[in-house]
Amino acid sequence: MVLRGDRTTMQFDGAVRGDSFTGSFMEAGASGGFAYARSTATGESFTQDEVTFRNGAVHLAGTLLLPRGSTPVGAMVFLHGSGAEGRWASRFLAEQMANRGVAALIYDKRGVGASGGDWRTASPEEIARDAIAAVDFLSTHARIDPRRIGIHGHSQGGTLAPFVATHSPKVRVVVGSAAAGTPTDSTEIFSILNARGAQLTTAGDSADARAYVSELVAVAYHGRPRRLLDSMVVAYRARPWFFAPPAADASYWQFSRAFGRYEPLAWWRRVNVPVLLLYGGDDQRVPPAESAARIAEALLRAGNQDVTVRIFPGADHTFRLPPGPSGWPATAADYLETLLTWTQRRLENVSR
Repeated sequence: MVLRGDRTTMQFDGAVRGDSFTGSFMEAGASGGFAYARSTATGESFTQDEVTFRNGAVHLAGTLLLPRGSTPVGAMVFLHGSGAEGRWASRFLAEQMANRGVAALIYDKRGVGASGGDWRTASPEEIARDAIAAVDFLSTHARIDPRRIGIHGHSQGGTLAPFVATHSPKVRVVVGSAAAGTPTDSTEIFSILNARGAQLTTAGDSADARAYVSELVAVAYHGRPRRLLDSMVVAYRARPWFFAPPAADASYWQFSRAFGRYEPLAWWRRVNVPVLLLYGGDDQRVPPAESAARIAEALLRAGNQDVTVRIFPGADHTFRLPPGPSGWPATAADYLETLLTWTQRRLENVSR
């Protein structure tokens, strides 16, 4: 089994023998083992329904996790990060929400899993409108209180979250997890340079790499002619940090050009519902402190007084801490409880 994320790919190999399931996995050059034993189920606190909904001609498929009972409950829609994310990417958080009495809708990104369309050729706005369609779907469900629907977006999903909230009056709370508050082109430069950090061993390499990445992003995000970029490819191709630009027909160019026109702060200034901003202090994909400050300022200046910011020291883009004695990373201690408690309380309050 292979799980492809926006940072790494995990590969699992295992076998079922009687009541046990054992095997090994690999991620980013590290390996480990797992062992599970079958036991008697105690009964989950939620049910799972396979659901479908549409954004225009695009068919979208997902799973709705519903707390058991008969009374209407609040709900959260989970937006995707970059790349080919399926509903599995938010499965863990969705289960935690459902265990706390909040329904959760997770779905396959367009062109992934059972969903139609193609995320590689879609604009950021089209992807955001898929989430709006998910909110609309929840608002008509018999077990969902339409006054208590929120959205959770991580990374690219967090960056698109204010567009969703601005265009859907049914969104009553917003969680922006590792949401970019800097211009999309500078965020891309920040991310790419950090990914090459280990190869930047001299001041000259750092300066040349920044110039090269800046030119690549200018071509991709703003349509600058490739002449200078192509000359840089020739000049730097032997450097240890060098990487070739994506192929001419790669979706990177089309999506980047569209994303270059997207201005996160312009949409955050229009969000007037409670907002929780979560960041890892050592995030290498999105500048955490600057993003948090810029988004919070935009919200507060626009009159939104319900803004909560949490930055978890030492945590990365996915809120993991560096490996400890076990050799494996752990999640920042207060991250999950902060997210669940804030969401639960705000969804309860907005219906009063």
